[in-house]
Amino acid sequence: MQNLYLKSSTVFLLTFYFLTFSSAFAQDDLLAGLDSIPKKSTRVLPTFKTTRIVNSHSVETVKAHHLDFRVTHHFGDAGVKGGGHTIFGLDNASDIRIAFEYGVTERFTVGAGRSKIGELIDAYLKYRVLYQTEDNRVPVSLTVFANTAMTVVDDIGGPLSKDFNNRMSYTYQALIARRFNSRFSWQLMPAFLHRNFVTDPRDENDLFVLGTGARLKLTKRFALLADYYFIFSGFRSENKGLFFPPLGVGIEIETGGHVFHLFFTNNPGIVENNYFANSSDSWSKGQFKFGFNISRTFGIGKKSRM
Repeated sequence: MQNLYLKSSTVFLLTFYFLTFSSAFAQDDLLAGLDSIPKKSTRVLPTFKTTRIVNSHSVETVKAHHLDFRVTHHFGDAGVKGGGHTIFGLDNASDIRIAFEYGVTERFTVGAGRSKIGELIDAYLKYRVLYQTEDNRVPVSLTVFANTAMTVVDDIGGPLSKDFNNRMSYTYQALIARRFNSRFSWQLMPAFLHRNFVTDPRDENDLFVLGTGARLKLTKRFALLADYYFIFSGFRSENKGLFFPPLGVGIEIETGGHVFHLFFTNNPGIVENNYFANSSDSWSKGQFKFGFNISRTFGIGKKSRM
């Protein structure tokens, strides 16, 4: 267990140093960028409106020297488990996350947040490697993502889970996206999750995950969103009635400097370290939750330069 922790920590630190010392350029505001092409640039317009699709990260990073304050809320079950007695889940909260995310440079974002489930504290690094270009010499955008998360709850799995190392988990992800035209963007999301501790000895500490997401713009300020993850797991294949692939569908609304995501999803958890491994509700059984993302960005420090 200790060796697994050390290996994961080493990978995370190497990722941090790689991202920190990579070169960077200035970033166009995501909200303004969708409406005007940057001058003297061959990059396509931003692929997504914000740094999220529904559950997943998008390839976009926070504008340089800007702070993004984010609130994400998953209510209780709106389907068969909810009903009128809970106002279709609005009386309950499956998970709530409050986070701050800062654009160190145009390409490099750091973030941290706290979630209700497991009293999870997470921190992440996100680096934009490639920008899709108008001439298709670079046909896709590529962003890499790495996080670490720690649950504060000390009794989630018996005595072994009380060990500090056993409370840690790590996610590594590549986000590969293409803006096909002014209305449609698509993203592929291979990922790897390592958990230092699992409550069921038959479960895997390491999970490989493949996700996909899309955005369809309907009007200037309104779009449809969806994302889906398939979990490669023998344990989950053998227990199909206990775990289900995370699937989220929703709408995106822009009002001034605010971007709202309103959606339905079957996963209670908000952070990848939770919902990759622990989505126990099924759309087919009417087990889904209403949720929202709210994002507000503030300029901090020196202004970014073109």
